[in-house]
Amino acid sequence: MGRNQDEETRGKDSKGKEVAGNSRGITRPPLNFLAIFKNYRITIDTSCPDELCRRLYAGVFLKPNKLKYFVDEESKKNCFMLFARELTIRHGGEEQYWEWETLSGEGIEVAKLVMVSWLDIKGNFRTINLSPGTLYEIVFELKKFDGEFNSDFNFDLIIKPQHSKALTRTTSLEGKPLEKWFELVVGEFRMSPEYVGNMEFGVEKHDWHWKSGVVVKCAIIRPKK
Repeated sequence: MGRNQDEETRGKDSKGKEVAGNSRGITRPPLNFLAIFKNYRITIDTSCPDELCRRLYAGVFLKPNKLKYFVDEESKKNCFMLFARELTIRHGGEEQYWEWETLSGEGIEVAKLVMVSWLDIKGNFRTINLSPGTLYEIVFELKKFDGEFNSDFNFDLIIKPQHSKALTRTTSLEGKPLEKWFELVVGEFRMSPEYVGNMEFGVEKHDWHWKSGVVVKCAIIRPKK
């Protein structure tokens, strides 16, 4: 094997800075994935590029059943999933307002809205772990059920970068199917220097009307297709 081909197909161990694809064309993962794992004290075997890429595409929990890191197989960009327990939910610890259920076979807890007047669900993440120059979107994975109160209320979707103007829009769940998971787009942004820092996002509706009938599974930060 020639030197150039050997350099393209070799992988470095978990102390190295990158893992290259093998001769069958597996693309190398984002170069900062090891730094992300190090921050969360996660170790991963990088000796086989094929298996490494498969694991990254499937996703690795950085916090058990709360926060998952994965690589988008098409774009090879960093992505994150913040499950309901990783989100900040107003009154989320009070069972008269929110109930927590575990999804069968997944071990993931979801938050079921019993009733609230002030709806407030927020997530927070460090954008330094995202892939530079990439157009990202943030989506919530939700489900509607037939609750005691209205689930078709209007609410605000907000993205708040640390050093830039907030991005907001208003929507509702009217027309969404019952008892089926669906995605709700919060907004999008291109990962550029002005967005470096902590980014907050969420759902807000602050009034005195009771609301119910929504289940929150997770929020996903991923490249927009």
